[in-house]
Amino acid sequence: MDRAKDDRVSYAGLAGGLTGCITRFICQPLDVLKIRLQLQVEPISVGSNISKYRSITQTISCIYREEGVRALWKGHNPAQLLSLIYGVAQFSFYERFNLVLRDSTILQGHDRARNFMCGACSGSFAALIIMPLDVIRTRVVSQDPGKGYKNMFQAISVIYRIEGVRGLYRGLGPAMLQIAPLTGGQFMFYNLFGSTIKRIEHLPENAVLPPTELFICGGLAGLCTKLLVYPLDLAKKRLQIQGFAKNRQTFGQHFVANHMLHCLYEVGRHEGLRGLYKGLSPSLLKAGFTSAFYFTIYDWLLLLFNKKIAKTT
Repeated sequence: MDRAKDDRVSYAGLAGGLTGCITRFICQPLDVLKIRLQLQVEPISVGSNISKYRSITQTISCIYREEGVRALWKGHNPAQLLSLIYGVAQFSFYERFNLVLRDSTILQGHDRARNFMCGACSGSFAALIIMPLDVIRTRVVSQDPGKGYKNMFQAISVIYRIEGVRGLYRGLGPAMLQIAPLTGGQFMFYNLFGSTIKRIEHLPENAVLPPTELFICGGLAGLCTKLLVYPLDLAKKRLQIQGFAKNRQTFGQHFVANHMLHCLYEVGRHEGLRGLYKGLSPSLLKAGFTSAFYFTIYDWLLLLFNKKIAKTT
């Protein structure tokens, strides 16, 4: 690999990290809404008298009234670090892996398969690294005001002391099962939609689309993949709060499950098929906006960095 290609891979990690931080700050309120609704056992229905949260607008109003506007950014610090590490790991690994497989004779002419494989592997690698931060984020978002963890450093210490390493990796099973098709699908759909637009507009394959069209491609990619794996995301969140019941007494019934299959079975049994898609609306909004901002900002930053490389070579 020559120096220019090496620089591009290095800049991919930097662009991915910056993209993750910017996108996380913008979309964090949607993440808070999604997690709160995912963890509620009671029905999410306007007509329910036993539910704390009954709709997106009512949930926003309730959080603001009880906890203030800052609560919409609860768990932002571990989430921001999570996004930074995830962005660097995912995009740098994706670009490096894609660079290697592009010259592979097996995948010649199979760009969709290559994009999916690179995305799946890079996402899985990144998800494994940031899993403890994901557990902390979920618990901080779901804990009662004034209870639970004061910061992420105390959270890591407390979880490790009481629950061991296993506590820091709660929900790893569904997380790893969902992340490969999720990230692989995002990269595959993103490149598919981008190529489709270029064909419609009669643009060369290596042309860079304007920000608006990149935003649309990223948003559609996020929506398509999230719908496919959503129940696994819900199972991950439910498993991440096991053993944390005493710090979330004001959120209704506490859900108990031993493992992923038990979790999915219990949700389906007591909450129905719709229960597996609780919090879907804010999740789809978050997935669409996150992917749209992610790919748009990432491609813009990478283009900016590559122009810098071109000037120095």
